[in-house]
Amino acid sequence: MAALIAELLEGAQYQIDGPYATLGDGMAALAAHFPAGAVVDVSLQDADAGLLADDLQSYDIPYLFCSGSTAHPVMRAHPTAPVISKPFGFRRLVPVLNGLLH
Repeated sequence: MAALIAELLEGAQYQIDGPYATLGDGMAALAAHFPAGAVVDVSLQDADAGLLADDLQSYDIPYLFCSGSTAHPVMRAHPTAPVISKPFGFRRLVPVLNGLLH
């Protein structure tokens, strides 16, 4: 699913760094690159993405959640972050990301 999202964003002319399957990899990428924005799945291989979302918010980096879950505790902790449901909300992904970044 992550590869499909990356392909969709590349098709919309976004430069992609990822996907990252673990919290540690995502946190390391954030520290190394400070992206313009992020698409975050709340469920990673080893943990949820709560700490990553906290850091994105702390650094004022726009982000959205793209997840199969719509009621995850991480989402409740970050109620202002847009949520795109997988796989049915994919057609909304690019417009919502564009709105966050432009």
